[in-house]
Amino acid sequence: MAEIATIGAILTSVKTATEIAKMLKDSDLSLEKAEMKLKLAELVSSLADVKLEAAKIQELLLEKDRLIRDLKDTQSLKEKLTWRAPVYYLLTQNGEEGPFCPQCYDNNQKIIRLQTYERDCWYCMTCVKTFYSQNYSPG
Repeated sequence: MAEIATIGAILTSVKTATEIAKMLKDSDLSLEKAEMKLKLAELVSSLADVKLEAAKIQELLLEKDRLIRDLKDTQSLKEKLTWRAPVYYLLTQNGEEGPFCPQCYDNNQKIIRLQTYERDCWYCMTCVKTFYSQNYSPG
């Protein structure tokens, strides 16, 4: 809702600036120099307000674009991940990459490559968890 308030403030400032500019254009030479300077100062102030509010909207739009991009990246990653208990693998054009830590991904959406400890046993150096496949047998 802040965006709507910001847009409303811009429109108000533009309306004020337009009214002042129109008044200055339509005025005859009877306006005294001091009054003319005052009206010009009001015009400059209104236009400065417009510029500030427009910058706020630009910042909000950039933040929304970043958020949309992040959500798309998250969705794309989610579509490429496959679960093969007890770990994740990433499907790529060249086949499969991995394994990746399920603890780190499920809790923090981070793709952390696991280190092979033994056959069918992997270790995460980030969350310090060990994962065993059902085929694992200590050797």
